[in-house]
Amino acid sequence: MLVADLVSKHFIDAALPLGESAQFLPGFIDIVTVHNTGAAWGIFADSQVVLIVLSFIFITVFVWLMFAEKAKNPLFHIALGLIFAGSLGNLVDRLAFGYVRDFLHFEFWQSFPVFNIADICLTIGVIMLIIYFIISFVKKSKKKEKIEKEN
Repeated sequence: MLVADLVSKHFIDAALPLGESAQFLPGFIDIVTVHNTGAAWGIFADSQVVLIVLSFIFITVFVWLMFAEKAKNPLFHIALGLIFAGSLGNLVDRLAFGYVRDFLHFEFWQSFPVFNIADICLTIGVIMLIIYFIISFVKKSKKKEKIEKEN
């Protein structure tokens, strides 16, 4: 996913001037080149140092979690892998260019921010991680109830 993110950003940047757009899936998604100096929805705009430091912290935490968590559940590891790839893809942009190269835009939802493959990875990874923790919590609760009933 990291390679897909960086390669897609490279080709879109090379093919389409900044601010220009092109139809991709008519009525659904178009391609528009945007240089984002902030995070989602432009929060922390022009705060590259803060965003770079936060990216390093998140990446470190996710790598630590991958090795510290004894979970054999593939959902957990896929979620962390997606979050890691997304964080690293946007971090590479911030370090190399001082902004993140975004290019995907929903035509039917004009107010939704322009995004990239790294953002998709982050979103799906976070949703998967939340699902993993909910499942784990439910399993632990049921196990605890079972133990209490046996005693």
